[in-house]
Amino acid sequence: MHSFRRSAGFTLIELMIVITILGIVMAIGVPSFTSMIKDNRLTAAVNDLSGAFHFARAEAVRRGRAVQVDALSGSLAKGVRVWFDADGDGNFDDDGTEELRVVRLSSVTDLAVSGDIDGSASSNLSLSYSPRGTVSGGGNQLKITLCDDRSGDHGKQVSLLSSGILRMSSGIACN
Repeated sequence: MHSFRRSAGFTLIELMIVITILGIVMAIGVPSFTSMIKDNRLTAAVNDLSGAFHFARAEAVRRGRAVQVDALSGSLAKGVRVWFDADGDGNFDDDGTEELRVVRLSSVTDLAVSGDIDGSASSNLSLSYSPRGTVSGGGNQLKITLCDDRSGDHGKQVSLLSSGILRMSSGIACN
C-alpha cells in the first residue's frame, strides 16, 4: 500500500544530454558569430570613412568654398579630419573654428588601412573638395583599403574619383 510519488525535476542523464547539445551548438555558432562581428566592424569603418567624404563634398557645395580632408597625424590608419580654411592661410588651425568632423579608425582593433593614389601607395591623405564637388589632391583615383586580421577576400575598399564620385567595394583580397 505504499504509493510512490513521482518527483518533479531532471535526471542526471537528461541534464548531461542538454549540456552536451548546448556545447555542440556553441562550438558551431561561436566562430560564425566572431566572423560576423569582424565583418560588421569593417563595414562600420568603411561607412564612417565614406560618410566623412560625403559630408566634406556636401559642405564644400553648401559653403561655396573648398573643404579639406586630411589623414589624422599623417596616417590613414588613425582616421580623417574634415575641415575648411576659415582664415585662408592654407593651414589647419587647431582652435576649434575650422574642424567640421573627425572620423577615428584607430578605435577598431586589428584594422589595417592602406591608401593608393593612382597606383602609388600612400598612408597620408590630403585632398580638397571644390564648391563644384570635385576633388583635387587625390589623383584621378584614390583607393583606401581596410582589412582586419583575417586573410582572404574579407577586405573592403573605398574608391574616390577626381569627379567626387565615391564607390565602396567588398571582397577585397587581404594578406
